[in-house]
Amino acid sequence: MLDFLRRFYAHTAGKIITVLVGLLFIVGFSFLPYIMGVGRGVSPRDAAVVAGKRISLNELSRYYGKLENEYEKLYGKKLTQKELSELNLTGAALSSLIADRVLESSKDVFGINVSNRFIARNIASFNEFQKNGKFSDKLFKDVLLANHTTPANFEKKYRAEITRAYIRRIISESFSVADIQFLNDYKIKNKSVSFKIAVFGSKNKADDFLKKAALYNKNFNLQAKQYGGTVSDVPLFSEINLVKSPYFKKYSLNGSILKSLFSTGPNSVIDTIFHVKSGYAAIKILKVYFPEYVSDSKTSDKGKALLKEKELYGFQKEQEFLDNYVNYLESKSNVKINRSALSAFHPY
Repeated sequence: MLDFLRRFYAHTAGKIITVLVGLLFIVGFSFLPYIMGVGRGVSPRDAAVVAGKRISLNELSRYYGKLENEYEKLYGKKLTQKELSELNLTGAALSSLIADRVLESSKDVFGINVSNRFIARNIASFNEFQKNGKFSDKLFKDVLLANHTTPANFEKKYRAEITRAYIRRIISESFSVADIQFLNDYKIKNKSVSFKIAVFGSKNKADDFLKKAALYNKNFNLQAKQYGGTVSDVPLFSEINLVKSPYFKKYSLNGSILKSLFSTGPNSVIDTIFHVKSGYAAIKILKVYFPEYVSDSKTSDKGKALLKEKELYGFQKEQEFLDNYVNYLESKSNVKINRSALSAFHPY
C-alpha cells in the first residue's frame, strides 16, 4: 500500500471525501433499547462489541464530542449539562457507532467496494501528510506514530469510514420530507389556545360544577360563580409561550394540564378537574388557532428562524427513517454492551 502511495505522492488529484450528507451522518441513532446482551466478554476498555468489532471508550468519547458540537451548531448555542442530558448524547453516540459497525458489516449487501487506488489518492491529498505540496512518506509515518497507530490500521479505519459513509448516503437519499408534511406538523406544533379557567375552593364544588352545570350550560361564567368559583380568561398562547407566561406560575400548570389544553377542541369544557395553586380548576377552551407557515425573507430574523425550524424538522425525520432501517440490520448482528462501563462513562 505504501508503494502505491509513493507512486501517487506527486499528484493532488482527489481531496478527502466527506460523504456525510449534512448533519445526518454524524447524528446518533436511538436503537439501544433493541440491543441484546449485557456485556459478557467485553473488555473493560470497550463500550461494546459488534459482531466481533470493538468500540473503545476512547472512541465513544471522541464521537460524543462530535455529536455535541453538531447539536450546538443546530441550536446555535452552547448547550447546558441539563440539555445535554435530555438529549442522551452518550446513548446516541454509542448507538451511532454501533450503527457504523452494522453498516460496515453490510457492505456486500450494498455492493460497496472501496479500491486501493481511491484510498491512496485521498490519503496522499491530506494536508497533514504533505511537505512542500507533495505527499511525504516519512511525514505520513511520523504523524501516525505520534498518534499511536500504524499505516495499515489507519488505512483500514479510513476504508471502513468511507464504506459506512457511502452506505448511509445510499439510505438517506432514498428518503425525503414532503413540504405538506412539514407544514401540517408545523401548524400542530405551533397552535395556540385561549381558555377560561374557573377555580373553586374545594374539589367537591368543582366536581359539582363540572357534572351539573358546565357540561350542559353555555354560560360558563355565571354557573361557575353560582358554585363559588372565580373565573379568569387566558388569551391565546402557544404551548411554549404559555409555559413562559405568568399564568403558568399563577395556576401551577403542569404537563397533564398542558396536554389537555392543547388536545381539546374549541368551545369545549375539559371533562377533568385539575388541582392548581389556589384550589381546583375547571377549564373551557375558547379558541384554537393554527398559524400559517410563512416563508419570510431568508435574511430577516423571522425568516432565518423558520428556515432553521424546517431544517431541524427534516433532520429529525431523516434520523427516524435511518433508525428504523438500522434497527432491521442490527437485529441480524451480535451486539454486546459493557453496561457497567457505560454507567461510569464521562466524556472527554
